[in-house]
Amino acid sequence: MNYNLIDKLKLTTPVAKLKYPKLIEPETKFNPEGVYKATAIIDSAEAAALADALDDLLTRHKASLKQQDPSKKDWKLADLPYGYEEIDGKPCFVIKTKMKAKGIDRDGRAWSSVPALFDSKGQPVRDRESLKGMWSGTVAKVNFEACPFYQAALGAGITLRLKAVQIIDLVEGGGSAESFGFGEEDAWTGATAEATSFDSTTSVPFDESDF
Repeated sequence: MNYNLIDKLKLTTPVAKLKYPKLIEPETKFNPEGVYKATAIIDSAEAAALADALDDLLTRHKASLKQQDPSKKDWKLADLPYGYEEIDGKPCFVIKTKMKAKGIDRDGRAWSSVPALFDSKGQPVRDRESLKGMWSGTVAKVNFEACPFYQAALGAGITLRLKAVQIIDLVEGGGSAESFGFGEEDAWTGATAEATSFDSTTSVPFDESDF
């Protein structure tokens, strides 16, 4: 049965920290056509309005499906790309947004897309290549569409379609000391000893699995 879906929501996160952002070059590990991603980690104290809006959308979506098919009893809920988590001992609200980089539409025409990027002043980023080193810990706001869906194999759910990101505080390369949880200590400093090279891409493993 084909169901009518309720309208999507356009939302923007509060100020958040990004985790393994893929905003300049799409990830192709699990999809050869490429997927842009922005996972936003939001302090729970700032996330209530966003969490409530997503929960309300899901509640209305499920109610709409049940109303259209009241005889169906075995409704299933798909995994949600958002929720509360404890990170480094702190309660946070995490959202996972994504955008397909390219594809073919129903008429057989090829299309491509990229997330819109803005600086802290709200100006469009002209030189996207200057952000290739963007890393976890970058402070930003993420704009996205929360879109209800239903698939028999997965169930009812919400997917978060990435639209745009405002970069407020850029962290590059392997990240700042703060992004790794390091602070200032009274001891060795780089100015008093021979520097040792650090390759963050091999020294800090991470999981880039899709959701």
